[in-house]
Amino acid sequence: MISKKNLTNYWFTIEPYVYICITDNCILLYNTLDGVFIESDKIKVIELLREIVQEENCGVVLLTNEQFKQKEINDFIRELRGKYMGDVIDVDLSKGKPVQLLPFFNLSGDIRALCKKHNFASGKKILEFLSEISIYVDHSTNITNLIPFLQSLPGNLTINVVGNLENVVDYVELLSFLDQLPSSKNLICPCTNVISLQPTFENNFSYSVLVHFPVDMLQLGHSRQLLLNQTLPIEYVFEVSSLDDCQQAKQLVEQFGIEKYQLKPIYTGDNIDFFEENVFLTKEDILSTSMSIEDFFANQAMNIYDFWKVNVMPNGDIYANVNHLALGNICTHSIHEIIYKEVEEGKSWLRIRNQAPCSTCIYQWFCPPPSDYEIIIGRLDLCHVKQ
Repeated sequence: MISKKNLTNYWFTIEPYVYICITDNCILLYNTLDGVFIESDKIKVIELLREIVQEENCGVVLLTNEQFKQKEINDFIRELRGKYMGDVIDVDLSKGKPVQLLPFFNLSGDIRALCKKHNFASGKKILEFLSEISIYVDHSTNITNLIPFLQSLPGNLTINVVGNLENVVDYVELLSFLDQLPSSKNLICPCTNVISLQPTFENNFSYSVLVHFPVDMLQLGHSRQLLLNQTLPIEYVFEVSSLDDCQQAKQLVEQFGIEKYQLKPIYTGDNIDFFEENVFLTKEDILSTSMSIEDFFANQAMNIYDFWKVNVMPNGDIYANVNHLALGNICTHSIHEIIYKEVEEGKSWLRIRNQAPCSTCIYQWFCPPPSDYEIIIGRLDLCHVKQ
């Protein structure tokens, strides 16, 4: 309970584990320890928070007795203290201005400068950060060109092989090479194109089986039995574009005893209603996800879906995201050149919510970075939040 006696002034502080968002007409404080938050559209509260987030104030500002008595400020401070997100201290009880360092994001959204500073793209250090490569294969894939490129990559990254391997000439040679690597290897293919790996290949391989609707039950049953005869990890990915697909997927999970699976929404161009109902986020969805200070900073700096990942197409072209322009080709560019180009001028790794309408939204950094859905659908705000 805040004392009612006639004190002079106060030091107003915010705890360092509280993340503060401010727009022109609203503030939001989020307690990263327990997910509790405070929202306010009161002008005086917004002004007070704008002052406290100035770096030179070190998370502490002077609150005069006159300010403290104002109802908007007093109600806000009561709620703040009740949720353990801040406090007020009588200036007479302090020998000087306290210091309460708030976390600040110093890159200002420009991680390119950091990459240049450490010379990541031109040295070996860049390979320590590359985390995943997806190799798309078909009948045009040239294993002779692909393997030397893979040999230039670090041995601890995740490798996805996407497509029908049986259409690839000398695909066994590729699997033999991959089998020697300590990396995690994941075969991503339709249920109609599952191949047997064991007993020949079994070093850190797993399956991601794509199931598209309508389902060929005969093929699904055949591939399921083929996979059960092996001991490798399996995940089923049901590509759903309607509620009916979702219901069928649940029935198939029960019918075939599938333990690990996910539903992956597919945009067809005419099922936006399905996305609005099942994919678009509500305010409750956004605030229900537990966030750390590091999570907020990551969302301001990079795209967690694309960052430090590359994709190699059957013709050897390399992309950071297949929906953007190619960065080069495995036959003419090294991995260092590819990384350097993405850091310098790419649009994938650093694609964040810094454009309208997200740039003026109080939940801007609560939402994950833009995904492929935003590109395919053609809008950034896949949510039900009203600005």
